[in-house]
Amino acid sequence: MVDPLLGARIYITPLTRALAVVVVTACGSEITEPGTSLCATRNGVEVCVAGAQYSPGDLVRFTVRNMSGAPIYKDSCSTKLVGTTGVDGSFDEVFDPTLRCGSNTGVQDIVANMIKLAPGEENSDSLQLVSFAFQGYYRVNVWIVDADGALVSSTPAISGTFDVFPSAN
Repeated sequence: MVDPLLGARIYITPLTRALAVVVVTACGSEITEPGTSLCATRNGVEVCVAGAQYSPGDLVRFTVRNMSGAPIYKDSCSTKLVGTTGVDGSFDEVFDPTLRCGSNTGVQDIVANMIKLAPGEENSDSLQLVSFAFQGYYRVNVWIVDADGALVSSTPAISGTFDVFPSAN
């Protein structure tokens, strides 16, 4: 083969070709497959994201399913995307209803915006990644409240993790 820039002849041995195929194949499978499931179940609630990779600014679609035997209430005010750059998986789990319902959010706002899900019922929703989202691992935190708007658990229901890369799509 002739190098188009140098005009010199390049010899590629069969061993070099075989190694190149192994390296490309190994990297390819690591890049395209998600590291974990796109769904996770916690507190009797399953949360699934629609994709394994997103770019900053993308819309992240997700589904919340009631896996318990009783009705639940999804708090739409505090549902949020959380991310980490570390592989250890330590994600923020802070309840903050002002995120989507405004700085003066009270219990009455949580009740007005919550979504009741019967056993086995699901709800689809989406959140927008910010255009300056850092590269890393993300998930969706969904807080569950009772009929009066009080937290049912000190931890949110969570989705499986997904990756954010500047040029994922």
